[in-house]
Amino acid sequence: MKTFEFEIDAKKNIIEIPSKYSQLYSKHMKVIILIAENEYDFSDVVGKLEWQGDAVKEQRTIRDEW
Repeated sequence: MKTFEFEIDAKKNIIEIPSKYSQLYSKHMKVIILIAENEYDFSDVVGKLEWQGDAVKEQRTIRDEW
């Protein structure tokens, strides 16, 4: 399955496929529309989390779970 992702503003209810995806022109396709309405602003929590422990050890532990 091939996926293509791009953001664009619809004009007069028309969504134009960017030219870099010209291989999609005149093709049958399934369109999925996701609209981000309420994006969370993390600025109030930036810099407040402190890591305690060995970060490299934790990364290796997570990798071993795979």
